[in-house]
Amino acid sequence: MQFTHEANATVDGPPHLVLADWSDVGRLPSILTHVRATAAGEADDIARMVIMLDGSHIEFAAQRTMCDKETICWQNLGGDDFDYILTVAVKPADHGGAHVSVHCCYDPPGFLPDILEKLGFNRTFQRGFEADLRRYAECFHKHPCGLLSLPPDGAPGKALRALGIAE
Repeated sequence: MQFTHEANATVDGPPHLVLADWSDVGRLPSILTHVRATAAGEADDIARMVIMLDGSHIEFAAQRTMCDKETICWQNLGGDDFDYILTVAVKPADHGGAHVSVHCCYDPPGFLPDILEKLGFNRTFQRGFEADLRRYAECFHKHPCGLLSLPPDGAPGKALRALGIAE
């Protein structure tokens, strides 16, 4: 069963810098709490991602697709037993800044996550997703594009090391 979540925010920054944040796979764990770790691939549009859904870490290969001057999409590559799509649309806001609309669709593997989603995890995910976007909008100027990083001993660093992706 596929689940979809949407969150919106207005960021006090130019749309091209906001879109650059979301285009850089290394920035995603500092923006979205369900994205636990990422590692860039050999090509700039390929990466490994570790996300947490229903208390389980899921690792997969992802590709940046369907990009234009206002939209970016990260999605898992074929061969996985689940679907994950993160779509970000950035448009100029009416009174300056940028309006960011983020959609996250996923179909976790197995039937147990479907049950957990129906029992309320989707509301928890949605609240966290909205909080992530609010925090992103509030912190944009405090941590400009590319400058916000997580400590190497934090959850993303540990997850990458456990998977043999990072040192």
